[in-house]
Amino acid sequence: MPSLSSLLNSLANSLWTLAPGSRTSLRGREVQLVAHRGAHGPGLAQENTLEAFALCARAGVWAVETDIRLTADGQPVVYHDPHCGRLHARPDLVIAECTLARLRTEVPAIPTLAELVHHLAGHVHLMLELKESWRQRPEYPTRVLSCLADLQPVRDFHLLSLVPDHLEGFPTVPRAACVDVAWMNTGRTIAENAVLGHGGIAGSFALLGRRRLRQLQASGRRVGTGFVSRAGALRREVYRGADWIFTDHALMLQALIDSENAQAPGKAA
Repeated sequence: MPSLSSLLNSLANSLWTLAPGSRTSLRGREVQLVAHRGAHGPGLAQENTLEAFALCARAGVWAVETDIRLTADGQPVVYHDPHCGRLHARPDLVIAECTLARLRTEVPAIPTLAELVHHLAGHVHLMLELKESWRQRPEYPTRVLSCLADLQPVRDFHLLSLVPDHLEGFPTVPRAACVDVAWMNTGRTIAENAVLGHGGIAGSFALLGRRRLRQLQASGRRVGTGFVSRAGALRREVYRGADWIFTDHALMLQALIDSENAQAPGKAA
């Protein structure tokens, strides 16, 4: 059964197809799509797997968003939930309580952050969401950053978190590479972002109105909006000037962008 948030997002996407800017041409525009957990769904791949990310890289999607947790022995792995119940029917497998060796044996599809960097860095931008706090897991920042040592913040990756304080455990990462993610608490997250000096904000396009988006960009912040699932909604976000556009439908939307850019100049979209 769809969650309330997914139902609201679906409704917002439908309304956005009727809003000003929903017929904006994509030709010649740099559209930085972010594939939420990679290219996943029926006929594609399972979320947060190397296959899901590779599909995005081959399609020319600008970035992939993923989630980072630590195993019991301190190895950063790519997985959203705290346990493996939703995707693998193994709620007994709690990421923080399993060694990497056990996780490999029980659920081999879960990649490590090191593997993600090895296979995908340089091919897609990495939007890495921090799922744990440095206050509870002091080793978390060191373990994560050790996998990113050869990458350049902002150019190659950004760090994201729903909890702004999680990003404060990474003082060596430039503030420009730190992105606070808002959900229903957009105003509070923006206020915390300003105090901490983080360089970006990401949130629902329905809650990040054009005035708020412009104010954030005027203050030097980059803004990501989502989750876009329809062509009209994508055009609307391009029209509004969102820096990053998050989506669970990256392959379909990237194909639309490529199709418009392949058309001869002057030909109607």
